[in-house]
Amino acid sequence: MLGLMAPSNSPKTGQNVASDPVAGLVAFVDRLEAHVRLDGSGKALLSSRGIWTFSETLQHAAQSIGYSMTGYPKLSPIGLRSTLGRAAKHLFLRRGAMRHNLSAPVLGAPELDPRMADPEAVAALRLVVSRFADFVGPLQPHPIYGRCSKEQVASLQTMHLREHLPGMPGEARSALHSSASSGQDK
Repeated sequence: MLGLMAPSNSPKTGQNVASDPVAGLVAFVDRLEAHVRLDGSGKALLSSRGIWTFSETLQHAAQSIGYSMTGYPKLSPIGLRSTLGRAAKHLFLRRGAMRHNLSAPVLGAPELDPRMADPEAVAALRLVVSRFADFVGPLQPHPIYGRCSKEQVASLQTMHLREHLPGMPGEARSALHSSASSGQDK
């Protein structure tokens, strides 16, 4: 069950996760990594609505976060991104939560590796999130939401992970969107 928690600092960055969505994403991965280290698996965290294993779910999230820096393989038409996609993005950011098809792959992305072990998938996600946290270049348009600020991407990706992994303990919704909802579109 998701409960509200007081704002805290990310152990890796020292940033307050309530005021820094990037630190919030890093802190989510910190907790995820600790859970898998203790439990040996993340299977219990998965939503029953999805079809992927825990490892495949993390690979999917890593693809999406990585493509925000390098460019997504396929984009929806500009008309969709600038209308419905933009509206969905702002709705999710205002609500601090999203709802989407948990079995939909990133369009045009390589197949997920069903043989990848959970700790390896966590390491891959950790690597891409670290790269994202340090990234200073222009971000690439999301296939549905279009252009997003770094704070918006971090908030949306944390919400994305939270939806795929509703069993993840200790999530504070307010920490994820407090400053990202005011981020500007480019």
